[in-house]
Amino acid sequence: MQSQLSLFEELPVIPTDLKGSRSGTFVDNMVLPVHRWFRYSAGFSASWVEQLLDEWKIDAHSVILDPFAGSGTVSVACDRRGLSSIGIDAHPVVARIGKTKLLWATSIERFSVLAEQIRREAKGLIGTTSAYPELIQRSFDMELLAYLDALKSTWLAYNVQSPEAELVWLAITAILRSCSKAGTAQWQYILPNKTKKNVLHPDTAFHQQVEMMKD
Repeated sequence: MQSQLSLFEELPVIPTDLKGSRSGTFVDNMVLPVHRWFRYSAGFSASWVEQLLDEWKIDAHSVILDPFAGSGTVSVACDRRGLSSIGIDAHPVVARIGKTKLLWATSIERFSVLAEQIRREAKGLIGTTSAYPELIQRSFDMELLAYLDALKSTWLAYNVQSPEAELVWLAITAILRSCSKAGTAQWQYILPNKTKKNVLHPDTAFHQQVEMMKD
């Protein structure tokens, strides 16, 4: 029977260079390709995952199971090394984000063309805001919420369930925070009664997100 390794059997020794640092958190991932596509504050470091894979000498004969996959840090780290993994998460949106990040090998050209088409057509639409819940309306300026709605409506019109369409969905989802005026507390709980000073226009935020994902 193939042996099974688990974090709960024996905790690994924390490498000296990680002690006293923030490397065990998702902050690390904000400079790493693919991992940085969506800021998931409840996540942990992909570098730490890769260190464990090295220490445990995980090879292509193994399958890594992450029962609390979140935004897919473990699966993306495994994908980078050509390792098989299974990720499970109870939150459908977070699980979708993790699954979409695994589409990183999609053609950059197809993703770029679709994203630009959606961006261009969204500029010609007038989005609606009345159907959104009060909490959403309190968290965004109405003009910016209308633009986000136009992006969403355009994406829905183009959505053909292709990998590039899913990546554009992720790009739109990833900019919601930077386009919101609502402040955030620890772990990014929103504080609608407190406002941020720096709020990006959705067109700017979407363009920057797409360029970062292409890069």
